Amino acid sequence: MTPQAFRQLMRLHPAAVNIIATGQAPHRTGMTVSAFMSLGVEPPTVVCAINRSAFTYTHMTDNQVFSVNTLAVEHIELAKLFAGQAPLFGDERFDAQQWGGFDSGSPCLHGAVMSLECRLIRQVQESTHCLMVGEVISGRYKDAALPLLYRDGQWVTTSDDLLMVPLER
Repeated sequence: MTPQAFRQLMRLHPAAVNIIATGQAPHRTGMTVSAFMSLGVEPPTVVCAINRSAFTYTHMTDNQVFSVNTLAVEHIELAKLFAGQAPLFGDERFDAQQWGGFDSGSPCLHGAVMSLECRLIRQVQESTHCLMVGEVISGRYKDAALPLLYRDGQWVTTSDDLLMVPLER
């Protein structure tokens, strides 16, 4: 399979949109990712794939703690901001009205579908990315939040009957 064909197939895979964040003010950084999943429950672990050339990758390695913030539909602009589609960088992206912190200092997004505080326990390098395995220390959630999804270059969510619905933003 060619890289182009694989990329096109993977674009069709709907995925939750997350912001992976690390650091404490004024040294916070984060990025939008869709490559995130649970790994195990004993101990509770998750994994996310981070491009090794990303600014956030080095900071996650240095800090040894990070957060995973699953975005709700009202967070489309945040998803774009942390994907580098705005001229703000590093700590400038963290608005005090939207962000708090976990005990470890990792950023926590108010109103996220869920937010996890994680301790980095393992890194597995593969190709251009690194799988960052985190042990979950704590978590928070917003019960009624609709998740923001990304599929084939579009922001989508689910309707009450679990059909994907494009968002107009």
